Amino acid sequence: MAVDTTAVQNGNAADTQPKGKARLLSLEDLDRRTGAYRKTAELIDRVEADLGGADRLSTAEQQIIRHAALTGAMLEDLGARWLSGEAIDPALYVQLSNSERRLYETVGLRRVPRDVTPDPLDYARRFSGEDDAA
Repeated sequence: MAVDTTAVQNGNAADTQPKGKARLLSLEDLDRRTGAYRKTAELIDRVEADLGGADRLSTAEQQIIRHAALTGAMLEDLGARWLSGEAIDPALYVQLSNSERRLYETVGLRRVPRDVTPDPLDYARRFSGEDDAA
């Protein structure tokens, strides 16, 4: 789909409308060998599995998960660029982070605390020296 860039330069916004048929791309249209595609597809699969499997999700939930995974891929790209010394737009990074969080919250993902309380018997053995004798 072509856009007339000379119209943009001349300030005529009416001429910036796409010419010809719109071709919508999807993840299925991409080269599946790229790291970005594989990472995004893996994240989609893992989140769907966390929620009980793709077959248990509505179409809308699947779309939200895809959008969240794509947002996550953009965040990883921005983060890697920043860590390698490139300038990034911090406002864009924060905006994407908040958007990703809200998308995941929408499909029911939440932080599930993990019990890290030590077993009292293991704790006592560690400090009594019984493990050293064994």
